[in-house]
Amino acid sequence: MIDPVVALSLRLALSLLFVVAAWHKVSDLRRFTATVRAYELLPEALPSFFARVLPLAEAAIAVGLLYDPTQAAASVAAASILVLYAGAIGINLARGRREIDCGCFASSSPAPLSPWLLTRNLVLATAAGALVWPSRERALLWVDWMTVTATLIVLALLWSAGRRLAGNGLAPTRLGGNR
Repeated sequence: MIDPVVALSLRLALSLLFVVAAWHKVSDLRRFTATVRAYELLPEALPSFFARVLPLAEAAIAVGLLYDPTQAAASVAAASILVLYAGAIGINLARGRREIDCGCFASSSPAPLSPWLLTRNLVLATAAGALVWPSRERALLWVDWMTVTATLIVLALLWSAGRRLAGNGLAPTRLGGNR
């Protein structure tokens, strides 16, 4: 069983991640369509369709994670879409096509494909998958809510730092500079 503080923190963080990702994709749909096309994984007629469906799926996942009756299904959907994204990144990395923008947040700064993005998506998929396990039932106290808030702030800061590193073509393991 997962402690409810951990479960709530994961649910809120993943929901926020998916709603922001969906918003960015919808706000620059033309660019996101070009990104989906650049992956060269779909027949020519499908990138436009998928570029419209993926943000809708992400928005549905974001909402589904917030409600107890739909949380388990949304967690499975979140893990599945993150594994799908990781697979698309992995295939293109194997092809040597690192110059493609990941399309993660379509209208923000481009992030070229990297093993870091692949790892990030697999870690996020694991976190989403963990939400399928039941949460222990207990009342949340004020300290629990403070912990959830602090966790979300720390995760947002780590996410922002990771995005900057990915956008600069850096991985956390290369922070030491030239040696």
